Amino acid sequence: MLFETLHKFLTDCTTKKKIPGCVCWIGNNKKTLFFQEYGYAQIVPEKIKMNRATIFDLASITKPVATAIAIMQLIEKKKIKLNDKIKKNLSDFKNKLNGEKTIHELLIHTSGIPAWYPTYILSEKQRMEYFANTNTGKSKVIYSCLGYIILGKIVEAVSGRNFDKYCSTYIFKKIGVNNTKFGHIKTKNIAATEFGNKHEKSMALKYGKVSKINWRDYVIKGEVHDGNSFYSYKGVSGNAGLFSNAGDLAKIMQYYLDGEIVRPSILKMMIKDHTGGKEKRGLGWIIDPYPGLLSDATFYHTGFTGTMCLADPKSNLIIILLTNAVHPKVRLGIMPKIRRKVVKLTSKILKSRQ
Repeated sequence: MLFETLHKFLTDCTTKKKIPGCVCWIGNNKKTLFFQEYGYAQIVPEKIKMNRATIFDLASITKPVATAIAIMQLIEKKKIKLNDKIKKNLSDFKNKLNGEKTIHELLIHTSGIPAWYPTYILSEKQRMEYFANTNTGKSKVIYSCLGYIILGKIVEAVSGRNFDKYCSTYIFKKIGVNNTKFGHIKTKNIAATEFGNKHEKSMALKYGKVSKINWRDYVIKGEVHDGNSFYSYKGVSGNAGLFSNAGDLAKIMQYYLDGEIVRPSILKMMIKDHTGGKEKRGLGWIIDPYPGLLSDATFYHTGFTGTMCLADPKSNLIIILLTNAVHPKVRLGIMPKIRRKVVKLTSKILKSRQ
């Protein structure tokens, strides 16, 4: 078996309880090389086995696969420009500090807008005021979930459609993926995330009173794990909320690399390095995440729930790794080593074939 070492590693990850379960897909823009499931989609209150079609909360993979693509499609259609200021498309930002920031800065996380805030402790009006007026004053890369919530609002304002409806019509239905959508997902074949929202609540406590929030006290399954997306935007936002499975995500990446979701010139713009420095950012993507293992053209993104989507155009490689690492509780720092090992083993295996 070509992928025997990878198979053994992922088996160990689940049997030794580093993660409850996972699905891994490896291939290129034409075919599947490896596709296997491991462990459990849920372990409490009952054990449910993982399968290759299991749907996952993609978390921040929403950013490149939905939000950034939607924005770039609108640029392609000449509805907006990359250097448009936010105030041009969102009236709440007129004459406000962040109104001068650009779509480009939001996409590459250099707008200075803070990384995170529990927006659900604010009223809807206060929320927009916070987005429009709060800035760190820094121009370096600050990975901002808030910036991508704003991008989702721009998609809605420009297209005249709800964000989820836009993505469904112009991205997912366009290529025929049926399991990729924003929650609430009612199918039973879905990976569970956290038991309650303890991690989210502990973060939110630092910012104000959270007693009025109707915190979830059950196993989160089919509902977005991310608190801002769930509590503020009913599961539909530019930072998180998208659900999919490995097969669908692989197909999205195959069509994407072939220039069938955005045209090749837009694709080229999205996957180049726009920031330089230690953390290189493309339009929605992180660039060159594994120097020495894969080419410098590699782009990828991860999600807090334990997900990863990666492509190396130079070697025509796609790696999808979907896990339920935050089930039944959040344990920080688990996934970076697992992801790196998967990439390292895959790279070694494929080089041995050459």
